[in-house]
Amino acid sequence: MLKRIRDLLTRRGKQPAGQALPSTPDESPPAGREPPQVHHGPRVVHQPIPRSDLDSDAVKIINRLARFDHGAYLVGGCVRDLLLERKPKDFDIGTSATPRQIKRLFRNCRIIGRRFRLAHIYFQNGKIIEVATFRARDDVDVDSAGNGQDGDLLIREDNQFGTMEEDALRRDFTINSLFYDVNKGTVLDHADGLGDLRRRLVRTIGDPTVRFKEDPIRILRAIKFAARLDFGIEPKTLKALQRTREEIPKAAAPRILEEINRFCRGGAARRSFELLRENGVFETIAPEVAERYADEPTWKLFLTLLESFDRQSQNGTEVGTGQILSALLLPVLMDDLGWRADGSVRGLDELDVRETVEGVLRPLALRLRIARKDQEHCRQVITCLYRMVPARSVHRNTKRSLLRRTCLPDAVAILDTVGGTLGGDLGEAGPYWRKALAGRPTGTPSPRSGRPRQAQDEESDEPKRPRRRRGSRGGKGRRDAASRGTAEKDRTTQAVAKQRPAKEPAKTEKKPPVWDDDYFFSALPSVPEMSGDEVKGNRYGSAEGSSEDEPREAAPTSAEDSETAEKPKRKRRPRRRRRPSSPSGESSPPKDSKD
Repeated sequence: MLKRIRDLLTRRGKQPAGQALPSTPDESPPAGREPPQVHHGPRVVHQPIPRSDLDSDAVKIINRLARFDHGAYLVGGCVRDLLLERKPKDFDIGTSATPRQIKRLFRNCRIIGRRFRLAHIYFQNGKIIEVATFRARDDVDVDSAGNGQDGDLLIREDNQFGTMEEDALRRDFTINSLFYDVNKGTVLDHADGLGDLRRRLVRTIGDPTVRFKEDPIRILRAIKFAARLDFGIEPKTLKALQRTREEIPKAAAPRILEEINRFCRGGAARRSFELLRENGVFETIAPEVAERYADEPTWKLFLTLLESFDRQSQNGTEVGTGQILSALLLPVLMDDLGWRADGSVRGLDELDVRETVEGVLRPLALRLRIARKDQEHCRQVITCLYRMVPARSVHRNTKRSLLRRTCLPDAVAILDTVGGTLGGDLGEAGPYWRKALAGRPTGTPSPRSGRPRQAQDEESDEPKRPRRRRGSRGGKGRRDAASRGTAEKDRTTQAVAKQRPAKEPAKTEKKPPVWDDDYFFSALPSVPEMSGDEVKGNRYGSAEGSSEDEPREAAPTSAEDSETAEKPKRKRRPRRRRRPSSPSGESSPPKDSKD
């Protein structure tokens, strides 16, 4: 049966001898465009990767998706790095399951993304594994110049799901279109990515001009892979890269900044910026400083700083965005800071360093949308560098202030690199501040003394006192501050008094109370006798006093008189009336008496 079907098909395709096949207008490709590539499916290569090199959590995700009849593979850069015997930075997974289906299977999953929905699966220690659904390739009609119908090929919507083959062909480079089946140990190659790995080439999938115009960030990614993997760029891809470099400003500014950070954090910062300058891309991503880097010594100094970033990345320390900005701006600001090419420094007393840095940093920060904390870190680093040299003339208070700065390690690293290259005053300042930084105690610096709070607590054995708040500028604030200071002083005195041994109170014998009448009356104060020559009136204020010459009244003789004398009648005091209060609360004035 199969032979008959094959014979029927071959008979239809046969033509009489001497008669050529009719030509069609689609047979010959248009000028300036290659014939369409016919894809015959993936090339499956059995090349197992040791399980010890794979991430265990990524393998669990793939197995769980396969258990529910979803295709899942390791995709992208992790497969490329594993085949090159490099350690992958992260593991990405491609699957046929939609984001909603992935979320139903994993409780620790979150769906993110605006242009294209992605699933992030979270694990302990902040590890995130990205699971993406296969996307469809959007074929765009282009002319001979590589432009679309409206002259713009920039991808703004990319939310169509597709098959594994479509997802592989829509990727940017052939070396990133490899899929790895964990359970079978096979590599699925859809665009000859294994051949480009052997040839050590970076090549786009399809027409490079169209691919770069669809997403201009691919220009920076091509340079990044060539520098990091030590690959060459395929000639046709390189020409399209140089021709479409002016498309980079059309991309989102945060994505451009992220790629610049990846240049400096991947261990190949120097090679990346050399390729950027060779292909004219550096002037596109940093036009604010590109003119000043036309000077060759300035450019070499910048490359030296990038080499220090490569060493820092190899040691496992991440380079911050503020540190990258400081290294980018310092070589072009050396003349403004008074730093000369021979390493000597001339003093500039009236220089405002922050304003000098702001003039170059502000346009760059606005265009790339750099965070404020990174801008401030850049200003602080360059300000510290200006105050740190020459080291022999740094005042001790200035040194104490600089040792409190959190940006000091970055400033010392840059100063050490620049000083080792130029020498002179800068070369002397590098070891001086490196020694000072090594002797600085660890911990968070205190705003008052400059020493870390942890070191202060360990050194002092005194009881911890509560931090005193400052009063306001007014008199009340000063009085409150004074009262708080007094209270704090009392608390300190009490704390010190508690540490001293308490004195035993002196024992005193208590005398019994004396109830003797003679003793009681003798203890009363005596009234002095007054002479007649003195002013009339006794010392108690009575107007009618009696002198010694005047006769005294006779003592009572009868018993009734004696009782009356013993109990004199008490004179009543007139009762005072209360003054009626007015409705407003004030007392009314007293009325005049008729007497």
